[in-house]
Amino acid sequence: MLIHRTVPMKSISNILEVGGGFFLLLLASWVKIPFYPISFTGHTLAVFILALTQTPKRAAGSVLCYLVVGSLGLPVFAGIAKPLWFLEKSAGYYISFPIAAYLIASLAKKIPSWLAIFFGQLVIFTFGFLGLFPFVGAYVAFIKGVVFFIPSVILKMMLAPQIAKLVNKKRYP
Repeated sequence: MLIHRTVPMKSISNILEVGGGFFLLLLASWVKIPFYPISFTGHTLAVFILALTQTPKRAAGSVLCYLVVGSLGLPVFAGIAKPLWFLEKSAGYYISFPIAAYLIASLAKKIPSWLAIFFGQLVIFTFGFLGLFPFVGAYVAFIKGVVFFIPSVILKMMLAPQIAKLVNKKRYP
């Protein structure tokens, strides 16, 4: 006997929102400017936008979905398959993304969004530095893995809340 069971709308909404977040990260990965030792990408902007437009669990879930799909060997990292991404120079940054997304989404309810992004970016820089320095040393990891990215982070800190406002306006008129 076949039993028909309906799926709650909330579950479908969760899946669609996490899937949408995954696709935003996928698109952001295609924005890539090669640089040594870490390339500029649109990942952090996408993480910031997700964190400001989704609940903490959904924002982190979107990023985790992206990382799991990448771990399965699908070409989500700027069109490149990297199933062992967690062994590369950029692993610390990737590992920090779901943590930062959750933190920003949680903090943005209590403090200004730019400040929430600032704290999330500190997490990204910390994990990124820790993951990068075994490959290039502490000095290069700090200068080229943290300091070099500060101007672009400031721009993203200003841009992400504006994009999030537009997204939220369309979702919740």
